[in-house]
Amino acid sequence: MSHTYQNRLCLFLDILGFSALVKGENCDAVHQVIRKIKRELKSSKDYMEKIGSSPIATTFSDCIVLSIEVKNEDVAEASNILVTATVKMLQDTYLNQAIALRGGMAYGKLYHRADGVFGPAMIKAYELESQYADWPRVIFDRSIVEHFTGENGLLSIGFTNYGDGFFGVDCSNRIEDVLNTESIYLFQRGEGRENLEKLHKMSRITLSKLEEHYGNPKVYSKYLKLNARIRSLLKRFNQLPAFIDDLD
Repeated sequence: MSHTYQNRLCLFLDILGFSALVKGENCDAVHQVIRKIKRELKSSKDYMEKIGSSPIATTFSDCIVLSIEVKNEDVAEASNILVTATVKMLQDTYLNQAIALRGGMAYGKLYHRADGVFGPAMIKAYELESQYADWPRVIFDRSIVEHFTGENGLLSIGFTNYGDGFFGVDCSNRIEDVLNTESIYLFQRGEGRENLEKLHKMSRITLSKLEEHYGNPKVYSKYLKLNARIRSLLKRFNQLPAFIDDLD
């Protein structure tokens, strides 16, 4: 069997707080966390098979690499599906397990098989995650962004311009997308109320994380930025108490 690079979309994810989890919990508890993340990963892989090529996933320690072979002309459509699946995984993992994921996504040459994963696309995705993502979000390399035609390049779910030179997504994008639609109904429909509650739950989880990591600036700062993102959505959808809103 020949070993050659393929043109693949590559998503590199890191599980935040994994070292502390390993140190503080027994083996079975850590295994349950990984098992549930893999379940979300399997759900995402099933969704991404709509692209027409089976994605490959590799997990090791606190890292996840997910990739799929894509022709250059199909990058925009495939990125849309991968991003939509990623947002679902980010949201569900945070809401259901209070586990935050951070990552990078790139397109390029990659070797990804059962016997290993390596290549320029993975290096770029890893660099985005480790050097620039900073807080729980997934940011896009230029190799993906250049295939988008404005913000309509992603068909199913919006992405965020974070104002620091990167576009990307986080655990709240799916909720934001729904609430943007439901706001015209004043959140009176079931889907609107359900997603408002999800947003409030995310806020509670994040405030708990801030309390948990007080005195640990490296971790605290990451959740502080996520808290600012969630709080901005609470304000936009009029979910902050008036006296707090007045302070902004």
